[in-house]
Amino acid sequence: MWTGAHDFSMTNFVECLSGRACIRALRVSACLALILAITWVAFFAVQVNPLIVGFTYVLAILVVAARWGLVESLATSVAAMLCLNYFFLPPIRSLTLVDPQNWVALFVFMVIAVTASTLSSSVRQRSAEAQARTVEMESLYQLSLSLMLVDTTRDIGPQITEHIKTQFSLQAVAYCDGLTREISFAGEETQRFDQETLRTISMGEGSWFIGRKQSTSNSGEVIVAPVVLGGRILGSLGIAGPPLSEPALQAVANLTAISIEHARQQIAAGRVEVARQNERLKGILLDALAHDFITPLTSIKSAITTVRSEYGHEPEEDDFLAVVEEEADKLGGLVTETVDMARIEPGRTRIQRRQLSVAELIGASVNRMKSALDGRPLEVQIQDGISSVNADPDMIGLALRQLLGNAIKFSPPGSKIAIYAQQANEIVTMKVRDQGPGVPPDEAAAIFERFYRGRRTQEWSPGTGMGLSIARDIITAHRGRLWVENVPEAGAQFSFTLPIFR
Repeated sequence: MWTGAHDFSMTNFVECLSGRACIRALRVSACLALILAITWVAFFAVQVNPLIVGFTYVLAILVVAARWGLVESLATSVAAMLCLNYFFLPPIRSLTLVDPQNWVALFVFMVIAVTASTLSSSVRQRSAEAQARTVEMESLYQLSLSLMLVDTTRDIGPQITEHIKTQFSLQAVAYCDGLTREISFAGEETQRFDQETLRTISMGEGSWFIGRKQSTSNSGEVIVAPVVLGGRILGSLGIAGPPLSEPALQAVANLTAISIEHARQQIAAGRVEVARQNERLKGILLDALAHDFITPLTSIKSAITTVRSEYGHEPEEDDFLAVVEEEADKLGGLVTETVDMARIEPGRTRIQRRQLSVAELIGASVNRMKSALDGRPLEVQIQDGISSVNADPDMIGLALRQLLGNAIKFSPPGSKIAIYAQQANEIVTMKVRDQGPGVPPDEAAAIFERFYRGRRTQEWSPGTGMGLSIARDIITAHRGRLWVENVPEAGAQFSFTLPIFR
């Protein structure tokens, strides 16, 4: 909806009317002088007949209408009619008409004069409007080209306002960003803008309101309009200067919206590319770190194995060497697993699915956690005839080990840990149950966030708070779901689902 607001002071209003009235009075006086000159020549100097004088008057009316406008041409028409009646139609030098034919002739002359004045003035006005639209179209074209070259490495607002001001020869331009509420200005008369109005429209509170504030000091008008794209308010635009047509104003606002959206997309694409490069560099760094860790561990493992097999030792010494070898194996597994965990990005885990037996998955995970279980009672129940799952063995094994490690960490030593696997339709559900303190209901969702640690355990249990988050990301990537619930017998039960292999 297009609305306008006029704000005139009485002094400026009077000054404006006085100036326009003086100009128009001078033009009307010139028109009357022209008619009097034609009349003097035709009546006193040449003494031509009424027909020729009438055509001369019509020509003068057309010239005035083409040059100045409708008001001047109407004044010329009335003066010409009176002179024609007084000087050339009988009785001469009288405003009365005796012959009815002269009444008809005078009426026809008046109609022709007024019609010609109106048409000529209309054509002149349409020509001026067409010329103005042509100039606006050229300015819009140049504006579109300049907005395509906006530098996204700098602030967008000042660039847009400067381009609009330059292309349309405006006095000042303002743009308020709908996200940051920051206002950018271009020009010297920025005080003419109401910043509160700019911010209000940019927030969508005046979504379809366009404020027009007319000026009387030959400085144009002030317009504040929303910048809209696809029904979304991106900001607001203020223009001060020569008046723009409504189509041109809409086009400027649309070009501004397109430019801003394009710039934001370029910025977003740049950030994605930076993130991709960072991910690539992170992978290279992780591979280098893994190599730097694995290489000395492999040497240690080889040396310990050689010493145990090639040299004789006392039983006590052999036990110590066995512990060193076992701990080296454990450290190597931890390094490999840590690198795998660090490579997992939330929501974008890379997996390679294949047919995987549930019993093999649980067995491999339990064997990897044997030293951590440390003889703790473990119950495994797998439903008879359960189907194989469609999963990545390394990733799902890592997720299951995270749940087992969580159960070991947060349950009393010597307490039982249970693993259940059952199938319903085309979904396999696996559960890991412990006998620990359970999970507070208000933390049931938060514990799956990265680096979150429960209030009751963060002081006495070490950890980074990443294990459950990694398990959730892996299971989500397999189109499964992970959740936690407390069991009546005390303890927590973590359950997740996997699709069966087809």
